Amino acid sequence: MSKAIIHHTPKMKWEKLQEFPGPADVKIVREDPSLGAKTMLVQIPAGGRITPHSHRGIVQHFVLEGQYETEGEFCEPGSYRMMPAHGDVSPITTKEGVTILMIYDPVSN
Repeated sequence: MSKAIIHHTPKMKWEKLQEFPGPADVKIVREDPSLGAKTMLVQIPAGGRITPHSHRGIVQHFVLEGQYETEGEFCEPGSYRMMPAHGDVSPITTKEGVTILMIYDPVSN
């Protein structure tokens, strides 16, 4: 029987996010490289900009703190955004910084 995984994220250290299209820190809470699945907290600093890019699978954003702008829309705490598989992600900017729960769905082959 599998055991539940519990992370106490306030106790986790922020790490520099590698291979990301802009400056950000991360706390990874779930990762399955074989499926491309990942759940993480991402913190983009004030004045941060994420450049256009794409993902193989579905990516979900849930804003926890702060605010970001994309496609003329402001995503504030409680905002949910879902990007389809193989979709282009438009630029993301934040004036004051933002913390996002990002969920990368498993990628089917």
